[in-house]
This record gives sequence, C-alpha cells and structure tokens, in this order.
Amino acid sequence: MKIRILCFYILFSSSLAIALDPVKSTGNSANLYIENDSRSLGGPGSDQAYSNGFRISYVMSEEIQPALFKLLTNWSDYLKKELTKSKTNYGVSLAHQIFSPNNIIEENLNVNDRPYAGWLNLGFSVHFKNKNHDHLLSLNLGMIGSNAMGEEVQNNFHRLIDTPEGKGWKNQLHSELTLQLYYQQRLRFFELFSKSTKFFEIIPYYGAGFGNVAIESHVGGIIRYGINLPDDFGPTRDSANEGDTMVTANQRIDNKTSLYVFSGVRGIASLRNIFLDGNTFEESHRVHKYPFLFETDFGFGTKIQRIDFIWRFVTRSPEFKEQSHFNSFASISFSYLF
Repeated sequence: MKIRILCFYILFSSSLAIALDPVKSTGNSANLYIENDSRSLGGPGSDQAYSNGFRISYVMSEEIQPALFKLLTNWSDYLKKELTKSKTNYGVSLAHQIFSPNNIIEENLNVNDRPYAGWLNLGFSVHFKNKNHDHLLSLNLGMIGSNAMGEEVQNNFHRLIDTPEGKGWKNQLHSELTLQLYYQQRLRFFELFSKSTKFFEIIPYYGAGFGNVAIESHVGGIIRYGINLPDDFGPTRDSANEGDTMVTANQRIDNKTSLYVFSGVRGIASLRNIFLDGNTFEESHRVHKYPFLFETDFGFGTKIQRIDFIWRFVTRSPEFKEQSHFNSFASISFSYLF
C-alpha cells in the first residue's frame, strides 16, 4: 500500500510538471503539508501523540514587500542588515495540529497520558537567504481548545476511514489564544559537485521558539545526496516550524529533474510545551515532560519543473515520563511554483 501511494504521488507530480512549458517563474509558490501517523502516508499506523498536522501556505515573490510583514524584522538592526544583502520571501499560512493520548477510545481522563489538544493558527513569515546562510522568522497567531476543532477534524476523518473515534475529547486542553514566535538559521556548510551540479551536501541549523505554545531551542543537521540537488537549504517540515522553501523571481523553469534522499537529526531543549505542560493561565491536565529530546528523520524528494514533492518519516524520543516510548509519523509536502 505504501509503495502504491508513493508511486501515485510521484507519477502525478511528474505528469503535471511535464505538461507545463519550461518558462520563467514569477517567484510565487503554493504549498501543502500533511503529517500523520497512519499507514496511508507511510507512518506506523498508530493514533497517538502527534496524530495529524495540516498546513497550506502561500509564499510571495521577492519583489513583493508587504509593509505589515516588515514588523517581523524592523525591531532588529542585525536582521535589517541581513535583509539588505539577501533574497527575501514573505509568506502566509494556515495550519492545524492534533495531539491525542495512546488510548483514544477511553472516555475518562487518563492522568498518565498526554492531554487531547488541537491547535489552529495563522502564520506570517519572512524568509531570507544569501549564498552562505538562510534565515526564517515567523509569527503564529491562533487558538487551542474546543475552538480549534481538534475533535471534529479527528473524528470526522476517522468516520471517513472507518476507524475508532476519539472518545476523550471532553478532557482536552481549555480554550486559549496563542502567540508564538519562531526563528531558525541554516548554514551552507559542505557541498560536493560533479560537472557543475551538486550531488551531496551537509546542512547544519539551529533555532528557537518563544510564546505560550512553546519555549524551546534546537540544533540539528541534514545530509542530502542525489541528482541535481536544488539550490536551497534542504527540505523543511511543518511541525518543526521551518517555513517554506525559498523561491526566486524570474527563475528559469527547465526540464532538469532533481531526485535525492536525505537523513537528519535534531536535538531539542524544552522549557515549556503547552501540549504536555497544560494550559498557561488556568489549571488543566498535564504530564511530566522530559526537558531534552531528539528526533531523527529520513526520506526522499524530487523536483520536476514547477513541482516539488517530499516524503519523510520522523521518529521522536520519549516526550514525558508517564509514557516513555518513541513515537513516529510520516509527512508529505507539495509545492507548486508559478
């Protein structure tokens, strides 16, 4: 089943891309990210911990400079200086995430497992790069609790695929408005070329998040190997708040195909995580989280004319003491350049 689904995605992307003429791009892109632990995406087939993520975004050409978005960078002299020597994209996104305990058919609160939670948010980002490094700064405004519609999204989907519904959503986190800021920098560290095309690279990165959703920092790296590696800073991921791939105005879209595999590791230090520590301003169910965890991932990607497709499998170390086991999920992303 996994192979058939992945082949379908690749064939669909290839067929659509080949049908398009090799013309210049305006430097805008539309993006879709889906993360789930079900087997339909190549996940482990469980329905626990981080259960589902969905995000759509629109990235603007570097020629578009919305004045309102500049509030993300104008407070910092360092960022303003970096912007003057970088290519820049601004973006907007709508995202939804669902977290649930191991046993979703239990109606009563299980104090030894994580809370039910849904997070709905609107994101504004600025993404800028030069030949040496890539910066992302994003601001996410949203809500957690019943207004985030985690119960409706999960159970409607489960009815569609004929699997058990989550019975314990009455115990979910209380409604709370969220304000979250994220930053990440990626570095062009090591590259290998053959006949002017890149086939291997190592990309280290670091970043942090601050807000009432999470206070954390992270450091990690990606190794990528393949044919005609794209001129970017590696694949990004929705749940890691890494934004979207940079796009360039008047970029030539040709028949050169990129195909690659990648693997990465990330270490995370967490001071606060609302999905484990509970609500910020009132009492709610919580568990005892580990202050440090790590993630590994592997996957493959392809870029064919206007279409960019990525599949990955992520494994996360135990997040809290009451349930000390590893969790995994899979993700796919589509980007269309126009």
